[in-house]
Formats: sequence, C-alpha cells, structure tokens
Amino acid sequence: MYKAPIQNAFESLFGKTPQVYGIHPIGGGALNQNYKILSDLGLFFVKMHPVGNLPKLFEREQLAIKSIRKTSTVAAVNPIGIVEFNDKKIFFLDFVEQTPPSKNFWGDFGTSLANLHKCSRVNFGFGEDNYLGSYLQKNKPSNNWNSFYIHNRLMPAVKSASKQLLLNESHQGKFERFNDLAEFAFTQEAPSLLHGNLRRHHVLTSHEGNALLCNPSSYYGHREMDIAMTKMSGGFEQAFYEAYFATYPLSSDWEIRLDFCQIYYELVNLCNYGAPYLPAVEARLNKWV
Repeated sequence: MYKAPIQNAFESLFGKTPQVYGIHPIGGGALNQNYKILSDLGLFFVKMHPVGNLPKLFEREQLAIKSIRKTSTVAAVNPIGIVEFNDKKIFFLDFVEQTPPSKNFWGDFGTSLANLHKCSRVNFGFGEDNYLGSYLQKNKPSNNWNSFYIHNRLMPAVKSASKQLLLNESHQGKFERFNDLAEFAFTQEAPSLLHGNLRRHHVLTSHEGNALLCNPSSYYGHREMDIAMTKMSGGFEQAFYEAYFATYPLSSDWEIRLDFCQIYYELVNLCNYGAPYLPAVEARLNKWV
C-alpha cells in the first residue's frame, strides 16, 4: 500500500531507484505508522503520517536528534531525511537491530546522560517549539528556569487542558496557587540540553550493546526534568542513577521537586489522551495546594 511513496522517498533522498525487498509494519503509535524497510541500500526505519497532521513534527524531532548527536556525549539514532510525497510525510532513519545490552549498559548510560546535561547555553528554551507526543510545547527563551517552566510549560498545558474541558475552574484556581510555589521551587542551574521525553522505550541498545536514544523532544531546561521522567516510566536500573550522580550530582533536595517536574508530564498526558489521566494530575496538585 505504501510502496510507491516509500520508493519515491528513497529516490528523493539518495538520487537513485532502490530495490525494495520488503516493507514490514513494526507497530505504530497514535501519531505515525512505522515500518522496517529492507532494500539494496540497507535497512531503514520509516515513520509516516498524513501531510497536515502535526506540522513539522518530523523536522522538529530531527533537529532534536541532531542536537544530541552533535554533542558526542550519548549516542542517538541516525536520521536520514524527510520527504513529502502526495499526502504523506515520511521520515527515514537508520534501522537499529536490538542486541543484548553490555555488562555496564546502565552505568555507562548514566555517565553519558550526565555529560549530555553538561552541554549548556545562555538561555532556557530551544530554537523552535516542538512536540511531546502530539502536544506542541513552547520553547520561548528565558534566562530563568522557574519563569520558563511556568510560562512555557505549566500555564500553556493548563490552558490546553481547560480548553478541552478536562480541567474545571477549581483546578485552574489551584494551578494559580501551584504556580506561586513553582516560582521558587527549583534551584538555579545553567540550562542543560535535555532528551525531553526520556521514557524507557526511548532508550534502545546499539550494535555495541550501548544506550542509543530515540524520539527526543529536546530543549535546554533543568536537568531534573529528564531524571523525573525516568522515575515515572520505570525500568532504569540503580546503576544508571549512581553513575549519573557520580558524574554530575543533583542538589540534595532534588526528590522533593519530583512532583513539580512530573505534573507537567501528567498534564501533557491529559492533553494528549484525555480524562483517564486527570487523577494523576489531581494527586500531585492536591498534595501541594
């Protein structure tokens, strides 16, 4: 069904007509159809969605991947290119065959992520807004994390959820008070380049058995945001945290702020997937307000 647009995408990217041996669906999320492509040019992972859905989703993901790869701190998947054909947007990446993790997989990854987080710049934010799932998150620059977090993360997410009638006036009032706490919650640190969507299934295993990142929603933010997401998704072994803290220690009170980090991710889940995620938002909100 999708052989024609995929073959056209090959020709646009490589300037030659490939021999395509197989197009195998490998599962898709709510946003894209995903395929493993076998060809005489190699193995490729392809994401595809209709043109007009989530404008520049693939371009913004590709920018995040390239930003991580440019640091040479932690490996990330290799993006080949993006092609539009008829009514389809197609994103080509190298296909990664999963292999058993190395003996020191988690420790090495903790060290690598800490080194990624040491990559900094003057302001929090990013070159452009980007997506967390289907949610478009704001990245307007700020030199203060607490202000950035309130105005680029919490307030827009609350507004989006309220517009969808997922939050009522009582919730909105509580978030106003929660924002007053968030304004002073975080310790001041230099901006860190974040993965931004650091769930366990976004950490692959490379051919060498090392961590390989995919599906980032990168920006320069407070590094506790990445660590907080690992605590939400689970699956990160203790060796990961020990190596991370040995390389780039967090403030001693970082765990107190888990709710402040995680409530944003729960709000995004609420915006993306609806009412089943409201209790998780309310639990963190009611704990502090």
